[in-house]
Amino acid sequence: MTPTLPLGRDVAYPQHYDPTLLFPIARALGRDALGLVPSELPFIGNDRWHAYELSWLNPRGKPAVATATLTVPAASPRLVESKSLKLYLNSLNATRFDDAQAAR
Repeated sequence: MTPTLPLGRDVAYPQHYDPTLLFPIARALGRDALGLVPSELPFIGNDRWHAYELSWLNPRGKPAVATATLTVPAASPRLVESKSLKLYLNSLNATRFDDAQAAR
């Protein structure tokens, strides 16, 4: 099954952890139109995402919270679609982890 872009669509709120919610977008879609070659990019850098409200449940069912920073190199072949990342992170809300390291 090929995932569909969630942006602009009503989607169900995830009830359990689901990594299939992440929707990759090929950077080539924009870069090809500019004539950019992946191995010869005229820039360097990263996409940086800040998750200010990341939560999950501890083994006893008590909510645990943290922040997260995700860094994706600009030279990577794909980026993540923002709504799919939000849904993915929200899928952690009702998932139990032994500790913060396990939630990582």
